[in-house]
Amino acid sequence: MDTRAGESASASSVSGRQWVGLAVLAVCVALFVAASARWQHQFDLRIYHGAVRSWAHGGDLYAYRQPETVRVFGFTYPPFAAIAMLPMTIVAWPVAAVALAITSVSGTLLLLWRRFHRWAPTLAGGILLAAAEPWRDTLSLGQINLVLLTLVAVDLLYLVGRHPAAGILIGVAAGIKLTPAVFIAYLLLARRYRAGFIAAGTALATVGLGWLIAPGASRAYWTSLVWRTGRVGEIFSVPNQSLDGALTRMHAPAAVWPALVVVILAVWAYRVRRAAADDAWAGLALTGVAVCLISPISWVHHLVWQIPALLVLVDRRADRRHRYWYLLLGAGIYGLMATRVLWLFKDPANPLYLPGANMHVITGLVLLLAVPVKSAPRPTTVLPAPATRPSLAETA
Repeated sequence: MDTRAGESASASSVSGRQWVGLAVLAVCVALFVAASARWQHQFDLRIYHGAVRSWAHGGDLYAYRQPETVRVFGFTYPPFAAIAMLPMTIVAWPVAAVALAITSVSGTLLLLWRRFHRWAPTLAGGILLAAAEPWRDTLSLGQINLVLLTLVAVDLLYLVGRHPAAGILIGVAAGIKLTPAVFIAYLLLARRYRAGFIAAGTALATVGLGWLIAPGASRAYWTSLVWRTGRVGEIFSVPNQSLDGALTRMHAPAAVWPALVVVILAVWAYRVRRAAADDAWAGLALTGVAVCLISPISWVHHLVWQIPALLVLVDRRADRRHRYWYLLLGAGIYGLMATRVLWLFKDPANPLYLPGANMHVITGLVLLLAVPVKSAPRPTTVLPAPATRPSLAETA
């Protein structure tokens, strides 16, 4: 019998006591979610389903509007996203909702397993994430954030450095939604040039495919709609937890946002550049945090991109010298994500409006600086041996 296989099996199994603990945790989380969660009736998935189905039958992809009590919303992604979503038009909407939920949950468990390699923390992490508002909102809205996060994570954690096709999944994710394109820049900064060029080529190919299949929609999107961020929602709205949203709520001059974006990108680039070549978790975590900060719109459900950063913080193997500090920080930020306290600060007259309405922007900035990075080894310089004078015997 292989001893290592036996040790691995015992390490990944769940004991009876752990099953009891997981059951108690699941009940507590279920009660919390039942008491605090908002069920949003798969609103975004209804937009995807309705817009793509309308487009498949000859309608205008970006003219479709989903009725709502106050405003109406339409399709906001590139045409390639509609092409990728075409299979949902051949099934009923409930089937598409179940398929999206299963894919999102499976992707989350895959990410957790890749981090912990044991069933108990994987299952416990899945249960705890179900209580986090970004994760709950993604499922209750029928959003695709977790699917895109899974594509990027599989590429970075499973394929890069191991498979010649690494980078394709990141390119596909960037073709569906623009924000994952920052991971292409990460690959280049991490000196994963082959994967970076493959990702960039794949993203460009999705744009070309969109022009080929939907030239009218592509022309409308890439020449006009892509620049109109207001059609996604009001930037000043409290649920928009991007840096731009925070600055808008603070009535900062317009020039401040691009200047701070440059600063954030510089900090991000410095930190991921310092990371070791095999520290893909640092790249995934830091880039996910940067994506939420620099995007003009980062709704609360977009903050699932910060999940890898939380996993790195709470994993005690991340940095043994500061494990308790990291654990405390990760638990604190998770606690903010798991509650709906953000919604208490929607009134500008509230004296705590600015810190309260921007709390996830603040935690994002903290994560950008606090996520531990395994530094790349510095090259050692071998100095030549000092010259010695010849002895008298040698010169005789």
